[in-house]
Amino acid sequence: MSLNSSCSFSNELVSYLIGDVSEVDRMKIERHLVHCPSCTKDIQEMQEAWSMLPYEFEDVEVPADLKDEVMNAIFSADASTQPTIEKVKPNTKTKKVHLTLYGLAAAAFLFSFGGVIWNNINLRDQVTELKEQVNIPPEVIEVYTLKTANPGIDSAKGQALLYKQGDKKQLVFHINGLDDTKGTEAYQVWLIHDGNRKSAGTFHVDEEGNGSLTYQLKEEIPFEAIGISLEPDANGTQPRGKKVLGT
Repeated sequence: MSLNSSCSFSNELVSYLIGDVSEVDRMKIERHLVHCPSCTKDIQEMQEAWSMLPYEFEDVEVPADLKDEVMNAIFSADASTQPTIEKVKPNTKTKKVHLTLYGLAAAAFLFSFGGVIWNNINLRDQVTELKEQVNIPPEVIEVYTLKTANPGIDSAKGQALLYKQGDKKQLVFHINGLDDTKGTEAYQVWLIHDGNRKSAGTFHVDEEGNGSLTYQLKEEIPFEAIGISLEPDANGTQPRGKKVLGT
């Protein structure tokens, strides 16, 4: 079913209006509009419908499958519905029923860009939340002193600072005096609770033995002690190497 069954270009008008046509087809349609009052009227009505929509959209790529579904739903020729649209009462002076372009254009645009609207709403919420978090200064709520596990042998030391900003928490580790790693070796941080150890990440040190690590506490993880070990690689879920620092 087309917007205007008497014109072969009518099926292309919605695609033309949303820019979903090639440059060659665009030029053909624009040349056609100069000589076709019916299609020109259709375009004007669809543009008016578009201007009535209350949203401003960013220039984004609409998923191909979504566009196909919308266009198929609009232009598919359904034998069960065509007679209803074309049917006129006998002995009644009426012109051919014309598809309501306001509803068609609004439906097409809302379906096509509904995902954009939803994404924009979510983005605004995320930006608002981020601004609120930024406006709250971070607060150090706990400081953990890390001491060497081999006193008298090395001078390794460090600190772990527990920061809170809004409802977000993170642990920031600053380590000094560790030996450089070899091969696949890595230093690994462990949060200890009731004898169980949870990895808080791995790090390497520079030439002077300094290293750092930031661990985001995405949930309340209970721990009463912290340990750091030198591991053969960064893939372990439990300590396998020797302990070098701890609270």
